[in-house]
Amino acid sequence: MLHPLVVRPLLVTYFLVCILGNKMVSGSCTDEVTLNVSAARLWKGAVCEPHILYPKLLPNFFSKAERIGEGVGAVNVFYFAPASNMPLGSFNKNKIVVLDEATYTFKNTATEGGLVGVLLKSLDYESVFVPSGADSCIAKIKMEYETLGDKDLSEEELKPIRDGSIGVLKAVEGYLLANPDVYA
Repeated sequence: MLHPLVVRPLLVTYFLVCILGNKMVSGSCTDEVTLNVSAARLWKGAVCEPHILYPKLLPNFFSKAERIGEGVGAVNVFYFAPASNMPLGSFNKNKIVVLDEATYTFKNTATEGGLVGVLLKSLDYESVFVPSGADSCIAKIKMEYETLGDKDLSEEELKPIRDGSIGVLKAVEGYLLANPDVYA
């Protein structure tokens, strides 16, 4: 018997496909944010060890996290805390598809959980950390998605996704500024 946390997203997806048909809309959004830590330090914290840092820095949003495997093909699993306003027991699985430390380029694909199967058919996330000084960088973030329905996401629906991505990076930045020896 399948666990209820597995069955629920499947039923929602089935219901939406039956009601809405197989229509979907592709969309994307981009953001840039300047951070006052080096690209190398941000890379180590936000990309190499998010499964360690995110629950520590944002315990009201992430109750725990784990990484299954190493390098390209590894999967990060983030479990949402009750205060996150995500459904109780929610999680998000992301498969790493690009991991290039030379250019500080990271890309993952959401494979399960979060908004996948509820609002989105797919979600790809890419970040590039561009050095802009000895102790600063510009994070360029791009998200590409396909909706389950036949309309694009509104700015209101995109705002929490975009704000969440930037908020996580700002939390890592704050931690690294307060702890200058970490990932130095």
